[in-house]
Amino acid sequence: MTRSAPVAALLTLVVVLTGCARAPEPPAPPPTASTPAAYQELLDRTDRELAGAFTAIARAPTLDVLDRTVLAAAGVASGAAERLANSAPPASVAAENTALATALRQFARELAFLSQQINLRAICAGPTAAAAIATAPGMPALRNASAALAAAPPDRPDRPPYRWGAALPPPDAADVRPPLPNGTLVADHRAPGQPGDGVLEVHNEATADAVVVMSTGQKPLASIAVTAGQVSRLDGIPDGDYDLFYTTGRAWNTDLATFSRDCTFHRFTGPTSLRTRATPAGIEYTVQTITLRDATDQPSEDTAEIPPTALPR
Repeated sequence: MTRSAPVAALLTLVVVLTGCARAPEPPAPPPTASTPAAYQELLDRTDRELAGAFTAIARAPTLDVLDRTVLAAAGVASGAAERLANSAPPASVAAENTALATALRQFARELAFLSQQINLRAICAGPTAAAAIATAPGMPALRNASAALAAAPPDRPDRPPYRWGAALPPPDAADVRPPLPNGTLVADHRAPGQPGDGVLEVHNEATADAVVVMSTGQKPLASIAVTAGQVSRLDGIPDGDYDLFYTTGRAWNTDLATFSRDCTFHRFTGPTSLRTRATPAGIEYTVQTITLRDATDQPSEDTAEIPPTALPR
């Protein structure tokens, strides 16, 4: 008798899941064209934001603040350009809107370059930065865009005029400041009647004008202007130990107590001591002489570069 071994049949069930393909979404409909009033409000917003940015630049009290305000203005211009480019202006002003958005993009790039000039300290004061903005390469395109929005072209005589560009500085804006005469007492914080016989004599052998500050730590006593190639004296200094700082550059801004262009900031590494004593022959007092040289000529052990905020004012 023959037995047959059971045969186990292994069945493998393969289930193939197929995803249901989603139908492509229809393209979004183009935005509805703005009314003239809504488009004018968009232009007004851009004007207001630029006006605030320009005011902040002109009033910046320090280099750090100036750099931040210029970068903020670049963001304002760039953001305004994108809003305009993505808007739906009235069809009659579409070309002018595109031109304005393009000009604002370019202007934003120029503001970013201005920030680099501030970081390099080629520009050191808000009014000077504001004057640079007024003559920026992209400013004529912005002014042209303003004029084009304001006047209807001959082929579209019924197009309403639009206002934009009130925030733009005039093309002749400038920050002209005469150099300080040699020996000008820039600041004097000596108490009235405070006696002193000490003298600080400064020889400026550098190629830039300078202002030298005598201080006790960060408390300034007095500062004096020394023209490039000239010698200046600060008399009547009370006895004491003083720190000496100096800044160089062009176009002194009295309100901000800084040079407007090409500014540098330094400190003499060693303190200066002034002493007065009576002798049988009279009074003996200290005449401290220092020499300013360009950075490539000044011995590094004599001076150190400092941040602008470290200059006593």
